[in-house]
Amino acid sequence: MYEGKLHYRDSLSKMSLPLPALAGSWQAENAALAIAMLRHQGHFKLPESAYRAGMGWARWPARMQPLHPGPLVSLLPEGSEAWLDGCHNPAAAEPVAAHMAAHADARPLHIICGMLSNKEMEGVLGQFVDQAPVLHCVPVPGHDHHKPDAMAAWARAQGLEAHIADDVETAFRAITAPTRVLVMGSLYLAGVVLRANDQIPD
Repeated sequence: MYEGKLHYRDSLSKMSLPLPALAGSWQAENAALAIAMLRHQGHFKLPESAYRAGMGWARWPARMQPLHPGPLVSLLPEGSEAWLDGCHNPAAAEPVAAHMAAHADARPLHIICGMLSNKEMEGVLGQFVDQAPVLHCVPVPGHDHHKPDAMAAWARAQGLEAHIADDVETAFRAITAPTRVLVMGSLYLAGVVLRANDQIPD
């Protein structure tokens, strides 16, 4: 990956393709792996145009997904942006944290997090501690989850500002200045967010 393109080469040929439309630097590696698999299977062959089109068409809900203008995002102050990722283990949280750090600006980072009780809350949230986010702890409706007050207590012990909210909408309303928002911690919670923002996947 260089000069704004994905350069792929194998024993068959080489291709210069657009970068994936999906956010996150790791998506180029994922795309290269998918290309290699498709090019080295023997059941069908794809023209280069198909690979090129696929880079722009790929969609992956709740994986560094930008939240578009909608009922939920409209609750944020003007000048804010919001992202959604269902990361619920440390390995998934690490590249998300790196992406947020790489795209930091003057706006503070607010994390709205709800997580199932069988997930490693400390390992997931620990990936973000050095960015000093403001944490908003919410339940995951209909599922056993880490209690928001326990999550907030852990965050405060790490020196973070932490709040408790009854739901995602309440957490969004509590943000009063332009900010970067990341909703994370559960794919179940991601479904709630997409529904509330009228952004259900096709």
